[in-house]
Amino acid sequence: MNNINLGSNHIWLPYTQMQNHLPQLEVVKAKGSKIYLKDGTVLIDGISSWWSVAHGYNHPHLVKEICKQAKTLPHIMLAGFSNEQTYKLAYRLCKFSEMDKVFFSDSGSTAVEVAMKIVWQFHINKNEKEKTKFISFKNSYHGDTSGAMSLADLDSGMHQKFKKLLLNNFSLNLPTTQNELDSFEDFVRKNQNILAGIFIEPLAQCAGAMKFHEVNILKEIFHIAKKYQILFIADECAVGFYRLGKKFAFNYANIKPDILILGKALTGGTITLAATLVREEIFKSFLSNSLENALMHGPTFMGNALACSAANASLDLFESFNYEEKVAKQEKFLSKELTKLSKLKNVKDVRILGSLGVVEIECNWEKILELRKTFIDKKVFLRPFANCIYVMPALNIKESDLKKITNAISEVL
Repeated sequence: MNNINLGSNHIWLPYTQMQNHLPQLEVVKAKGSKIYLKDGTVLIDGISSWWSVAHGYNHPHLVKEICKQAKTLPHIMLAGFSNEQTYKLAYRLCKFSEMDKVFFSDSGSTAVEVAMKIVWQFHINKNEKEKTKFISFKNSYHGDTSGAMSLADLDSGMHQKFKKLLLNNFSLNLPTTQNELDSFEDFVRKNQNILAGIFIEPLAQCAGAMKFHEVNILKEIFHIAKKYQILFIADECAVGFYRLGKKFAFNYANIKPDILILGKALTGGTITLAATLVREEIFKSFLSNSLENALMHGPTFMGNALACSAANASLDLFESFNYEEKVAKQEKFLSKELTKLSKLKNVKDVRILGSLGVVEIECNWEKILELRKTFIDKKVFLRPFANCIYVMPALNIKESDLKKITNAISEVL
């Protein structure tokens, strides 16, 4: 009996009903946008391992830099020690994002928790202790830890069963019209004394059924936050690093968030690492002669040297190649291939932004599971959920492989 069979009796899988789930596909290797299974099947990956593998699997530059670092210093605690990779990444990431300070952590959910804690203490340090509540939006997803879950849609989302156990924040409808923006501003104005921050996933709520909003909506929410001195937090774990076309989604609106949250593609999808980046003035509010004002937070593997070497290697690629141009070509191709599906009776909507293509359909959960299996039979890996089939491939996927994915979607629908 091999290790997969042995482990199958003990492993607990993500987002899975363990009593009746689809069989796990045993992977022996992955390269570029292809996943090689033990039975000889080769799948084209259309979702880049939950949107993280930006440069494709086993990119030689990432592998080389990770191996080089592993031989010298895989990890050293960040309390009391500096190391080349972590400090280099701090400088480069702030320059790349045009933010000022960075706090490293382990995952996107943890980075969200760090952001919440920073916002709370920012107001505590300014003697604004009543400002404790956050605004997030219906269909939001910011992670699965308890603080992050409190920013979710607790009326209809997958975390609603925990509603009575979580922090009581405000989950509002994301405005779509001027009247709705006016109502949103009225809510902020009336509650400004207790509001600490606004969390938003700029332009695309990915885990919330891939819903989009307009650039002008993002910009207006930002300006309302500034008007009433509410901190504006952009969660770009999913959409950062050119996923939607520009370096970061907030760049479309020509704004600078107070806090930026990054993960997933930060290391090119190789090792877990996340970052919470802040403006200089927020950081300065923590400075004093007292430890009381300091941010007392520190994950064990914070600024892990091996993960930071991967992130530096990923930045090498983002800085060396014109990813904005690559993604623009993907967007054009996806638009050509997917928009023609909108005429089908089982298709409700088709939307594309950058390398993200979404086909919204009429379906139930049983149909979603059936679709997942059908796509595997067609030698592509897609993971439809909620009511949509989506494509979110490596940013450098070959057009011929992308064509096979869109063909599979067309055939299935």
